[in-house]
Amino acid sequence: MQATLRITTLFLVCVAAGAAAEPEVPEDTLAGGRMELWLAVPSWPGLSDLEPAAGGTFDNYGLGIGGAIHWPVQRFGGGRMMVGIEGAVQAVESNVPVYLDDLLARDGYLAVTAKWMLGRSRALSLDAGLGIHLLDITQLESDYFLYFEFESWEEKALGALLGVTWDVGAGKPDKYGGLSLGLRVHFVDFGTVRDEDVFIAPVLGTNAGELAGPLYALQIGYRWR
Repeated sequence: MQATLRITTLFLVCVAAGAAAEPEVPEDTLAGGRMELWLAVPSWPGLSDLEPAAGGTFDNYGLGIGGAIHWPVQRFGGGRMMVGIEGAVQAVESNVPVYLDDLLARDGYLAVTAKWMLGRSRALSLDAGLGIHLLDITQLESDYFLYFEFESWEEKALGALLGVTWDVGAGKPDKYGGLSLGLRVHFVDFGTVRDEDVFIAPVLGTNAGELAGPLYALQIGYRWR
């Protein structure tokens, strides 16, 4: 948890410093929409705190991929408000002993989001949204050219998100795409984690703990304006 907070703090400091150095231009650089694709590194302290009946723990970090599209709706407070949708699929591995190859926690979400693009260059945005999350904890087998999975538990829940995004180099008249850096914090509560189905022997047990947010995700991607 402390490592996650240190990484998050460092990211916010870098974003603030970079955004402050962005040039401001008089023209509106968000006359059209904004699209983005990214790779994510999720960190979920609540997942690491689970106590599966089979023993072992989930990793502190995982991998994910996602994307978003937003359209401008109006000027607001010296910036511009945009609305749209975003979604991602993220997975965290574990060292929990199972009969198949691996036990993974996989989370996918789709959210309606708003972006408040700040300043004249529109380089920095504050993000907020509400969406649906679908989570499963599943054993995977992928050896010997075979693929098989057994789902131990699945749950869905509504969740809110807050975040910040920095479009590196935004505001230049001839620059319509480039690197984007983002941070998302998801607040979602899935309740009690347990085995709904058992493959040979229990893995999660009747109560592996309560799984709730926050779920942090650092994002690096490419955006088009």
